[in-house]
Amino acid sequence: MDRLFKLKAFDVYPDDGMSTELARITGLLNEGTSELYLHEHMVLINAPDLRVTASMFIKRYAYLVVSSTLYSMVEFNSALHIPVSACGLNKEQKLVIQVSACEWRDPNGVKRDEWRENVLRELFTTHITPMILILNRVTGISLAILWENVVIRINSIYRKMSKNELDEVKLERLESDFYFLKHANGNMFHLEKNPLTRYMKLSEEQKRNPYRKTCCLYFKLEEAAEGSCYCDNCPYRRNMTKNEELTS
Repeated sequence: MDRLFKLKAFDVYPDDGMSTELARITGLLNEGTSELYLHEHMVLINAPDLRVTASMFIKRYAYLVVSSTLYSMVEFNSALHIPVSACGLNKEQKLVIQVSACEWRDPNGVKRDEWRENVLRELFTTHITPMILILNRVTGISLAILWENVVIRINSIYRKMSKNELDEVKLERLESDFYFLKHANGNMFHLEKNPLTRYMKLSEEQKRNPYRKTCCLYFKLEEAAEGSCYCDNCPYRRNMTKNEELTS
């Protein structure tokens, strides 16, 4: 099956010329354009303010570009190079890419460790770190929340793939890639320190402590008010559980 076709599972689609109203990622990395987009998106998701909107947005963006890349690295031992200038978001917040400007990159001719670092460095320094810094400047939301929102996508894709009975080669790639990301130098993210390290969990560590360190603010969404508005791994839920145990 075509690799690009499989990325549709992550809502990554080739530009077929039908998407006339795209929010270009290059535009969203501009403070003024980003603020306008977030105000529009805030109305769409019934968020109470831009901080909540930014938190929900980075979760989505990380799913589109980070989860799809990490999946490809394990599943295909390859990664789709998607320049920021070649992609945009449609109204459904699916990633629409100009295929002619993208290419699959394999570790052919170089050590996989070297290839992996190049792929991930480009992913974070061109897509994720700039987007997080813009969201922080425009909305004032903490960097910690934004980075942990990215990490929940990382933890989730690795956890799901490890449960799918991968063959030994793919499982070795997964564990190696996870370890590399968790212990990578900060300069790979164009930062002083690795912003992922303290949030990354897999296997037994995830089972022992499934809770987040920061709250993603999902509980503030109006649409969540009718039901269980706290995520299963919300730190507030952990505190409520502890209080219930103390008073029981």
